[in-house]
Amino acid sequence: MRLSKLKKQLKDNYGIQPSLHYFAGAMQAIRTYFDYRRDNHLDEFLLDDTTWHDLSGDDIFKRINSGLSSSGEQYLYYLLRSPAIEKSEYDKRAEFIGIMEHDPDLRLKLQVVLAKLGRRHAANTCEAFQPSSHSPKKLLLYLLLVLALIAGAISLIFTTKAMLLFICLLIFIPSYHQFASIRMERDLATVTYSVAMVFAVRKIQKIASPKLDQHLTSFYESGRRLKAITRIGHVPTNTTAGEFAALLNSLLLLDLITYEFHKNRLGKHHADIFQIHEYLGRIDSAIAISSYRKSLDVYSIPQIDFSPSASVSVYGINLVHPLIENAVPNDLATKKPVLLTGSNASGKSTFLKTVAVNAILAQGICTAIGNNYFAPAFRIYSSMAIADNLLAGESYYISEIKSLKRIMDADASKQPLLCVIDEVLRGTNTVERIAASAEFLKYLTGKKMICLAATHDIELCTLLAGYYRLLHFEETITDEGEILFDYTIKDGPATTRNALKLLSSMGFDQEMVNRANEKANMYIAVGKWM
Repeated sequence: MRLSKLKKQLKDNYGIQPSLHYFAGAMQAIRTYFDYRRDNHLDEFLLDDTTWHDLSGDDIFKRINSGLSSSGEQYLYYLLRSPAIEKSEYDKRAEFIGIMEHDPDLRLKLQVVLAKLGRRHAANTCEAFQPSSHSPKKLLLYLLLVLALIAGAISLIFTTKAMLLFICLLIFIPSYHQFASIRMERDLATVTYSVAMVFAVRKIQKIASPKLDQHLTSFYESGRRLKAITRIGHVPTNTTAGEFAALLNSLLLLDLITYEFHKNRLGKHHADIFQIHEYLGRIDSAIAISSYRKSLDVYSIPQIDFSPSASVSVYGINLVHPLIENAVPNDLATKKPVLLTGSNASGKSTFLKTVAVNAILAQGICTAIGNNYFAPAFRIYSSMAIADNLLAGESYYISEIKSLKRIMDADASKQPLLCVIDEVLRGTNTVERIAASAEFLKYLTGKKMICLAATHDIELCTLLAGYYRLLHFEETITDEGEILFDYTIKDGPATTRNALKLLSSMGFDQEMVNRANEKANMYIAVGKWM
C-alpha cells in the first residue's frame, strides 16, 4: 500500500469503533503474552478466567482493540487482565496514553511503523522469550553443504573427477532444502515477526521524539544488542522470489542459513526480545486506547488511590457499561458492601457488571465510562455466570461454591478487594440458600472488601440490613399490563415482584398464572405453602 494511502486510512480509522475480523483461534493467539506472564508469575495480580468470562472480557477487548500489530493486541489484552495495583505502573500506562492522545503527528508516524509490522497471529512470539535450546549445529551443517557445492564447482575448472560429487550435491541440496523447509515452517512466522520487531525498533528510534524517547531507553538498548539481525535482514522465501532467485535460494540454502542465524540469535537474547515486544505493545495499545476514548460519547480519567491507607469505597457518577448502546447511567457512592434486589430483568446483573468493568478499565487502561470514578486500587473478582461442569462431573452447586470459595480465599492484606456476586448460592434449596447466603455475605464484611451482591431472596434484606447497604431496581406496570423498566438504581429494598406478571405478558395460560399468584400471596400472608 502506498504511504499516502496508508496514512489516510490510519487517520480515518482513528476514533472509530473497530470492525476487525477474528478467525477461529485468534483470541487464543492474542492471549499468549498474558498466559506467558501468568505462567511465569511475573505479576502480583491478574484477573482470573472466571472473572474474565463473567464480565464478557473478550467482547470488551474487541470493542477497544484497534491494535495494528500482534504486540499491540497481545499487550492490550494483558492490560485489561492486569488492573494496575501499583502507582508506578499506572502512571506509566497513563503517560503513554496521554502522549498518543495529544500528539497526532507522532501518533501517525508510530502507526505507520506498527501497521507495517502487522498482525501475525500464527507467530508464537513468546517462544522467542525462552532461553535458546538450539545449538549452531544446523547452521554449521548448512554452511558446510554450501561450501562443498562451491568447492565442487571451482574444482571442475581444474579437473572433471569431481563431476560426480558435484552432481550429487546438485541433487541432494535442493531435496534436503525442501525437507528442511517443511520443518522450518513451524517456527518461521515466529522468527519472521521477531525480526520485524527489531527493525521496528530502529524505525521508531529514527522518529526521535524527546517526550517518548525518555520512556524507551531500555527498548532502544535491546534493539542495539540485536543489531546484527538487521544486518542479515529478513528470511528470504521462494513465494516472493523469481524462478532464478528461488533456484539460487534452494542451492545456497539462503533461507535456512538466515533462519538458523536469527533463531540462535533470538534465543541468546530472549530477554531483549521480550522487552521489545512489551514496549511495542505499550505503544500500540496506548494508541488503541486513545482511539477508544475518542470513540466514546463520555469518559473520564479515573482517580485511583494507591496508598496503603486508602478508604475502601467506590464513588462513580453516571457509570455505564461499555457494550450497551444507549445505556442508562447510574451512580454509586458507598463505603459499605451493597445488597441489590429487584425484579427479573430490572437491571441488577448489568449494574454489577458495570461497576466491575469500570474498575477494570479504570485500573487497566486509565479510563472510566462515566463522568467520574474514584476508588482504591482493587483486586477484582466475580461469581456470576456459573455453569455445570459436566466433564469434571460437577453439579451447578459444586461449581458455584468453588467460585465463591476463591473469593473467600483471596488475599486482601495488600490491596482491598472488589467482588460482584449474582444470586448467591442459587443452586440449592430456599431454606439452606438463605441461611448460607446470609452467613457468607456477613463473612465478607470482615475483609478489606467492597462486595456488591444481587439476590431475589428479599429475606436477605432483613438478615443483612446492619451489614449491607440496600439498593434496588424496580419497574412500573401500565394500565394495559405492560411492564416498563427505568433501569435506575434506588435506595432501600425492592418492594415489587414481577415474575408472574412476566409469565402473563409472555402468553402463559392466565388461569395457571392466577392460581400461582394466589399461592404466592397466601405464602406471604401466612408464611407457609397451602
